[in-house]
Amino acid sequence: MNQLSKKQMQQEAEYNFPYHYLDLISEEERWLQGIEYMNHLEIVKNLLKPYNGQLILDAGCGDGRFCYELKKENVRVVGVDLSKRAIDFAKAFNPDVEFFVQDMGHLHLPYKFDYVVLKETLEHFVPEKIPTILQNLSSVLKKEGKLIITVPSVNKPLPKKHYQHFTKEGLSSTLEPHFRIVNLFGYSRMGYKRSVFTNLRRVGILLYPFRNKTKIVKKFFVFINNYYKQNLAVGDHDKCLGLIAVCEKTR
Repeated sequence: MNQLSKKQMQQEAEYNFPYHYLDLISEEERWLQGIEYMNHLEIVKNLLKPYNGQLILDAGCGDGRFCYELKKENVRVVGVDLSKRAIDFAKAFNPDVEFFVQDMGHLHLPYKFDYVVLKETLEHFVPEKIPTILQNLSSVLKKEGKLIITVPSVNKPLPKKHYQHFTKEGLSSTLEPHFRIVNLFGYSRMGYKRSVFTNLRRVGILLYPFRNKTKIVKKFFVFINNYYKQNLAVGDHDKCLGLIAVCEKTR
């Protein structure tokens, strides 16, 4: 493995456990804590429709959870990540998906892709290395291929493991000259409805032990999920905690 930066080592330490799969083994995670994450995966996944056999690269795939969701469709998915530990988890949950342990600054893949998905990854890169990484990702895209990228917004506090968060303008300038944004929107809205959602989830934690005892409690958990989808899942880029952009190659 290439030498990791201090921030990358913090991310690597989190891969002692495949935490993105918790909802598969815990109903509480699926119905309460995992609502935002699973909705985020669904939003990105829907940007790849219609599923007609495309070859898709999950760049910075981590433990492969997005690959796990995407492989259910009529597509072929490939994952790449710097962390061998994360890729070992990815292979365990996705034995039918092809994975590579590679530094994206030195990317050597045997395919050209219809889509590259760079989900919650750009903020982990040393800024000085980003131009080379974007050039490499552009080189593995087909001529008419698209980059789907998601990043945290500057509206979200910067954790120690991230180098930067982004504005719409900052993301656009970072992607140049290799990609041009053709569509951009926000995910995970802020505002008073988020406070409502937080309180609903707190009530859900209290009601969770009774989830299988009454129909009204079961309906409450469905209501929480629907509330998030309808009110918080997406929004204006300046009113959200994250950004999602669809990009095309510029050269």
